[in-house]
Amino acid sequence: MEYKITMKYFICALDAICIAIPGECTERVISVSRIQSSVCERDEQNIFISLSLLFKKENLSTPHGILLKSKNEGEKVILLTPPIDIDLEIFEKDIYTVPMALTEKLRYFSGACFIEGRLVLILNTEKLLEAYSD
Repeated sequence: MEYKITMKYFICALDAICIAIPGECTERVISVSRIQSSVCERDEQNIFISLSLLFKKENLSTPHGILLKSKNEGEKVILLTPPIDIDLEIFEKDIYTVPMALTEKLRYFSGACFIEGRLVLILNTEKLLEAYSD
């Protein structure tokens, strides 16, 4: 009997590529109306990280916020994303590791796959949180 290991991802588009946010790293998806001018901004209780600004896509709207699971109690990290197109299961065997030559450029990603001919990069939320939260 063959076991197929899958994981749920939230998929959003950034121009020609898509970003997959692991469902196991999220608490919930919320609607947001925040306008942000830098990649990371803070208020008294929250850290907001803009996926669009991280990739220098200033003109993309960010109507969704994904509340990420955080190791720090009392700290909420909200990933601002373009519209989430779909949530789906991706087979582990279909995800390829990021080549060493691209690890600096793609440092916030743990892998990549293709869905319907489109490149999908798998977000490494742990690395993103290390870079932008205290």
